Amino acid sequence: MNGTYEAVEMSTAGVFRVVGRPISEAGGWTNFPRIEAFGICHSDLVTIQGDDPGLKLPRVPGHEVGRVEEIGPNVSK
Repeated sequence: MNGTYEAVEMSTAGVFRVVGRPISEAGGWTNFPRIEAFGICHSDLVTIQGDDPGLKLPRVPGHEVGRVEEIGPNVSK
């Protein structure tokens, strides 16, 4: 895989922007899904509101569901 993908990134609590990020090749134990849906849970809301004292930014909140497009060489199942 190569090219870029878009993500909605939080750079400051509650402030979002669409960013382009490079797609790297799957390596080791990595796999790459093609995202089909995502959602926000309560833990993500804590992050979005900036209430997590260990928060490191930028962050892309959410949980993703998708199909695996590529797997790394060490992935067997």
